[in-house]
Amino acid sequence: MKRLISLTIALILIIAAAAPAFAETYAYVKTPTKDGTVYVRKVAGAGQPILGVANNGDALIILKKGNTWHRVRVIRTGVEGYMYGAYIHFISSGSSSSSSSSSSSSGGQEASGYYNPTYYTTDPSVVDTDTVINKYVTVQSSDGYANLRWGPSTSWGIICKEYNGEKLWALDQNGSWYRVVDNAGRVGYVSSKLTKLGSTVSNSSGRTGVIRSSDGYASVRSGPGTSYGQLYTLSVGQSITAYTSNGDWLRVTLPDIWSDAYVYRTLIRFYSKARTTGNVNMRSGPSTSYSRITVLSNGTNVHLLATDGSFCRVDTGYSTGYVSKKYLSY
Repeated sequence: MKRLISLTIALILIIAAAAPAFAETYAYVKTPTKDGTVYVRKVAGAGQPILGVANNGDALIILKKGNTWHRVRVIRTGVEGYMYGAYIHFISSGSSSSSSSSSSSSGGQEASGYYNPTYYTTDPSVVDTDTVINKYVTVQSSDGYANLRWGPSTSWGIICKEYNGEKLWALDQNGSWYRVVDNAGRVGYVSSKLTKLGSTVSNSSGRTGVIRSSDGYASVRSGPGTSYGQLYTLSVGQSITAYTSNGDWLRVTLPDIWSDAYVYRTLIRFYSKARTTGNVNMRSGPSTSYSRITVLSNGTNVHLLATDGSFCRVDTGYSTGYVSKKYLSY
């Protein structure tokens, strides 16, 4: 009996020692078609016993990396087994190319066709297809309030109510919805039909953004208007910090440049970037009662899309979901 207890303790210690390495490698299933599936097998190799099936887009934890086959856990179902590497896309180990390019090297394919990743849609606030606003909007609704939502449609859940007369900072516009910051610092989406656009740019003191422009650059002027001389130009994507405003112009600062400088309000996009401060579950909804989509490892960079008091909706570049606010730094 003592020997059995000793062996059990030794096994637990071995598993515990190995756990941190496992927890750092995540992936998702990448099949050739949007509704494709792939087998999870008992041992590595085509034709081996099947333990389960994973769907295109399913999140995976990599338990053991091999050459052409990897031992995985499918987060959605909990099934553990071996999956062919050609249908695994790594998202945090940075080593997807060697295993994903070996589709012809091991005894038959598990699927065929062309990959079409329609299971993941980037939030419109992350890409440069919307309209930058950077103005205050005032809530003006016949109901006396406007719902602040997690996303840009009525199908998204409600974060809170914003009442008539409240001023919100409209960051950008997605169709008929503004993505806004309210007075409590919450970020979310409100219908533009329930607000009135103000005449002055927001107070964006201390906020950092990036230059965006269809021309590929933004003119930086000595005063708040096109009648002022151009000091220099900034390229799209260049980082810049705003610290006050004047009309439709943001006063900005750059390292080693001390003169007054102004950029038109629609030429700066204020991204809300965040970083995880520990390994954290990303869930399908804003509470721990929702299912886990995947685990984000410590130090993962995300785009912050919407927030409430305890959860944030984020976009990782591979998926969107909800993360506990206490595990994010922004």
